[in-house]
Amino acid sequence: MSNSSTLVSANTLKLAIPVGVGIISLAYLSARVFGNRNIRTRYENEQTIPKVAIRKGDSTHDAEYHENQDEFLLKCEQTYGPVFELQILNQTLTIVSGGTLAREIHVNDHFSFRDSVEHMTGYRAFVYSLIKSYTEGENILHETMVHYTMIRDGISTKLSSFTPDIVKKMSFLLDAHIGPASSLENGKLVEWPLLALQQVVSGTMVEVFMGPEIANNTLVTDTFIACTTDFGLMLAQSNESRSTAKVLRIKAQHGVLNVMHKHLQVLVKAAEPVIEERHRQEQWAAENGVEYERPKDMMQMMLDRQEEFGLVDLEDICGHLILLVLSSMHTTLEAGMNVLFYLAAYPDTIEPIYEEIAEILGQQTQDRQEQRKSYRESLASGGAEFSFVNTDLDPTGDREITEHVIKKATKLDSFLKEMFRFRMERLSASHMAREDIMLSTGHVVRKGEKVLVNMRSVHQDEVHGDDLTEFRPWRFLGKNPGAAKASKDYMPFGIGKFTCPGRFLAVHDLKILAALLVTKYSDLVVEDKQRLPGMLSSPLNFGSLTGMYFTSRNKNDASSSTL
Repeated sequence: MSNSSTLVSANTLKLAIPVGVGIISLAYLSARVFGNRNIRTRYENEQTIPKVAIRKGDSTHDAEYHENQDEFLLKCEQTYGPVFELQILNQTLTIVSGGTLAREIHVNDHFSFRDSVEHMTGYRAFVYSLIKSYTEGENILHETMVHYTMIRDGISTKLSSFTPDIVKKMSFLLDAHIGPASSLENGKLVEWPLLALQQVVSGTMVEVFMGPEIANNTLVTDTFIACTTDFGLMLAQSNESRSTAKVLRIKAQHGVLNVMHKHLQVLVKAAEPVIEERHRQEQWAAENGVEYERPKDMMQMMLDRQEEFGLVDLEDICGHLILLVLSSMHTTLEAGMNVLFYLAAYPDTIEPIYEEIAEILGQQTQDRQEQRKSYRESLASGGAEFSFVNTDLDPTGDREITEHVIKKATKLDSFLKEMFRFRMERLSASHMAREDIMLSTGHVVRKGEKVLVNMRSVHQDEVHGDDLTEFRPWRFLGKNPGAAKASKDYMPFGIGKFTCPGRFLAVHDLKILAALLVTKYSDLVVEDKQRLPGMLSSPLNFGSLTGMYFTSRNKNDASSSTL
């Protein structure tokens, strides 16, 4: 298997995060050793944060943590309680355990996710250089909330309308970049499934963010991929203690030397003729008394609400699109790779999910047949004839994966929710204290210090049942809430007012991807099984990357979005 310039390491890609939101582990953003902790105000009833002893022969906790994250953190909890201090990831960190404390960190306005990210990456200079409607000195919280509104109104509330296009696009791209398997015993080997999935995710994202006219523009789809890669490489240079000189260099790289500027121009150039044609069609419709079918993509929503959002021009709109793409591309790609390799690692899950979808599609077909029959009968008395071709009841769509199928697939939802629970980075959700804060336990986190959440204690809470260190795909079958809903016992998307707004699109797309995979392929086998454990936790890590064999359900034909 050869290397590729479009692939980057897990730690690099994990830095390609959204502005203020996301499901990526933030432990990877930690890099600075904080100042003297001995000079501090003592609060009444303050509890001392216990320092975890470093194993003999080690200088930090890193080695012991990475040997077995669950075992190490459980030992810390049992020995030191729910709050403890680690020397890890090149700094002294306060770790909090349990859903109650985790929620406390997330909902307290004096703990800041954004400040933590800014301290390690200088990402605000990056934001300032990309969008004209934002100037340094404004409250970045405002810009974050604008993006929340854009995602909520432009995508989350319209997912059902996007579903047919996403299914069609994703199915086409899977066939194009993975293709039908051969009749060989081991199926077709795809050496770099990550590259194939990059194209699938990118093409789907362009469809949603910029519309179908641009979704077939390979320069744009490649730009979506390059944006995420370049952003990760740029931020990776910040992942260390920063001197004054380094801070200035980072500001220059994120500002006037920002590599995203060339990607921004690609999007502007692609969008200009499309927008011009849309305006022409809208004008023609108005002049001829015809209702104009307004495009539903994110770019169009930004154009329609340009004044409300304070967007300056098309270049500004494309700048905002890049910021949204950075989070969407990486998070969906990483989770999509997890879907591939969890299906391969637990092959007994493929048929149950396939059978569930087949059953739902069968019922969907029967319901649509009844609707057509009823409609024909209503027309029979008048002698009118009617064709369902190119209508909502077109028979060719009877067995297509629809929004109804996605919502009814409870085994698929349980599989994804358990995957998120099981794969979550154990130390994550970094927040920086903006002032001295006393936790409900009596422990005080000082201004400028960071807190990480011990996700082991959250996702292995007994509320989730037995065998908590095992992957059980049907653990959440028949249980609410679903995979996209956040709670104090389930936090892959955070919790509180800054819960990732893109989680509905991410889970929606992952369900479609998984549904298409199990309907197209009966077997997924990893080429190098020794690398499989790494793929279940860090699927974008070079050390874990491996090829995969895909065996088609119909070896004589390319699969499609139908059964």
